[in-house]
Amino acid sequence: MSILVVLAHPNLSTQSRVNKALKEALSSTSVEISDLYAQYPNFKIDIAGEQDKLIKAKSLVFQFPMFWYSCPALLKQYFDDVLTYGFVYGSKGKALADKTFALAISLGAREGDFQGKFSLESVLTPFRAISHFIGTKYAAPFLTYDTGNLSDTALQAQARGYQEWVKGLA
Repeated sequence: MSILVVLAHPNLSTQSRVNKALKEALSSTSVEISDLYAQYPNFKIDIAGEQDKLIKAKSLVFQFPMFWYSCPALLKQYFDDVLTYGFVYGSKGKALADKTFALAISLGAREGDFQGKFSLESVLTPFRAISHFIGTKYAAPFLTYDTGNLSDTALQAQARGYQEWVKGLA
């Protein structure tokens, strides 16, 4: 496996038009998708299993909708539980060193809504910091803005763009 997409959407099947389309765009590829909410509805993450997936991948994509300037709760828990001392940091924790770390984020906000000290770049600082701390290479994120107003045609184009962006991480 070359690319692992860690997908974190709490209601993918019933409330997600965008993340569902992005996921479906990858169905014809060799990308592995780890759908956290489908696998762990009780928030009991198989830490060893998820770490094994991370080790096997060359590039890591974390796909999620932005909620209140951050990621959904299960993805935060994933970072806390899976990216552990001795595995990804510490004197012996180099399991993900030099892999690509990328974000695919859907936002209800328009691109121009993030400005000044609350620019999207500043909002994403914790994710860049995680990437730096665990020794991965942070890639420019794939962003889908204004999701509530995205036409079907624009969504199809975005999904095709996502597929190409993910392939480019290989």
